[in-house]
Amino acid sequence: MKGIADLHTHTKYSGMSKILFLELPDCVSEPREVVEAAERRGLNVLCVTDHNSIRGGLEAQKYAKSVEVVVGEEILTADGELLGLFLSENVPKGLPVEETIDIVHGMGGVAIAPHPFSSHCSALGDRILNLNLDGVEVFNAFHRDRYSNDLAMQKCRGIETALTGSSDAHAPMMVGDCCTTFEGTTAEDLRKAIVNKKTNYEGRYTSLKDVVWMTTILVRRLQSAIFRSMIYKECADDAEYIAEVWKMRKITKLISLAGSVAFLIPPTSFVASVIGDRLHTSHSRLNWLQHNGDDLSR
Repeated sequence: MKGIADLHTHTKYSGMSKILFLELPDCVSEPREVVEAAERRGLNVLCVTDHNSIRGGLEAQKYAKSVEVVVGEEILTADGELLGLFLSENVPKGLPVEETIDIVHGMGGVAIAPHPFSSHCSALGDRILNLNLDGVEVFNAFHRDRYSNDLAMQKCRGIETALTGSSDAHAPMMVGDCCTTFEGTTAEDLRKAIVNKKTNYEGRYTSLKDVVWMTTILVRRLQSAIFRSMIYKECADDAEYIAEVWKMRKITKLISLAGSVAFLIPPTSFVASVIGDRLHTSHSRLNWLQHNGDDLSR
């Protein structure tokens, strides 16, 4: 029987990301919402891989019914990001990638290179060819540019590694857009399939519509957090982005509220998403050309 697993998803515990000059939450999804989305999609296994934290995975396990949740982490190493799955504790960030892989393996986990040729995420690049990895993410649904995925698949031809696909979901509606397939249905079956390099992938790219919804959800929840911080003195949620909102000066909160209202007026959010999408595609195409020295008809 074929099992379906999403190996790369995020929750509100993924911290902050810098976009141009702005510090914004990487994800605002509640762990419960991510689990519910996985169950609606009929997934057998869901891996929650927040940036440098296993908190999202631990919390998500409390809500799981028909899906099995694997605790993971997207670890920022000194050389690029690494997915650690089947973890029992946080893996410290900033270490050399070889040392990070050893720590993951020491917990009985598996180490996978996510989006190895991304042009806008910290990536391992050609180092995947010489590392003791268990797998490589060759299809990342959120990397809509297609160049980075094609380059990852091209580089993996001829090397012995598990080929995986993931949604890299930053909002619930993205969960399961692309998944890893394996023989069996349990998390342990998945782990064995990755170790034995007997996985495949299936799915689609995240739609632009869902990217727009993702940014809309992010802005609406930021608005809610700002409103609550102006009413209550104590912060009742310990997600990093909520704590950052509570630290803002009042004038900054007011400016942020005004900006967020303007962003939600159609078609601003759509236009912003299209521009961001085209910029990522352009950067990824340049990255492809640097590796290949010729053009593709795209």
